[in-house]
Amino acid sequence: MAELDRGKPAASAASPIPLAYVIAALPPLFWAGNFLIARMMRDDIPPIQMSFWRWVLALAIMLPFAWSSLRLDRSRLREEWPFLALLGAIGVTAFNCFIYTALHHTTVINAALVNSLLPVVTIILAWVLLGERIFPLRALGITVSLVGAVLVIARGDLLALGDLEVGRGDILVVLGMSFWALYMVLVRRRPLGLKPLSLLGATTVFGIVFHLPFVLVETTASGIFVPTLHSLPALIYFAIFPSILAYVFWNRSIATLGPATTGMFMHLMPIFSAILAAALLGERLAWYHPVAFIVIVGGILLATRRPSAIPQLNHQKR
Repeated sequence: MAELDRGKPAASAASPIPLAYVIAALPPLFWAGNFLIARMMRDDIPPIQMSFWRWVLALAIMLPFAWSSLRLDRSRLREEWPFLALLGAIGVTAFNCFIYTALHHTTVINAALVNSLLPVVTIILAWVLLGERIFPLRALGITVSLVGAVLVIARGDLLALGDLEVGRGDILVVLGMSFWALYMVLVRRRPLGLKPLSLLGATTVFGIVFHLPFVLVETTASGIFVPTLHSLPALIYFAIFPSILAYVFWNRSIATLGPATTGMFMHLMPIFSAILAAALLGERLAWYHPVAFIVIVGGILLATRRPSAIPQLNHQKR
């Protein structure tokens, strides 16, 4: 999670392009692993507590590195705390709780494909909240991408939409993705002038606090989850790879390749998710999965083709 980066690619002989591409491919791989492990651990860790412990551990790991930034930005943090609290509630609590709950009810492949609609939902919210124009080509791209998502939700049978019982997990993915899109639009609308680690640290603190009432409700139904030697590796993965390292590598890629090129690497996430889920969970790739992927990506390319499209933002909290 970071503020909008409008910087141009930095040409540097010390950073070869092939290495830059590898670095850009790592965040979507880490986020695909986040989906995979959340699905694998669904019988061991309740979803709300899964998200809570992820961010508690992430905060403990990042705080020594973020402390100097937080101190330098403390006056700005005091001024902006209500907005930071809103960002924490949306980007840390709501997004992650919905996604982890969804992965208790749907497959990794389905979740990753539906989640790949994120750029399209962001464009729609920017139109609603910021008044950004939707040009005909962009409208066509949005429509095409939505057809791809519906293809996944309908399990490939568009003719049966009238009788379709939409899966609970797919709906939860849509809700979670929408909260993350809202987070990105809000950051775009009101740049805060904070250092990236200050923004990440502050919103994480607020997000952890907003988890607490939902953790309390969940414990009454599922009991209190206590990390064990079996579950701790998963929580450590959640805290380090999709939360911190993905964030660092994503920012590095934006600086090296530029935001537009870096954003294109997000299309690798459904591919990584499908490969990992098939290899480690035995999920089957149906005929409509690759078709939907092509349709969704094609729609996104159309929708984001114009230079005025929403610049890419960091996605480290997947």
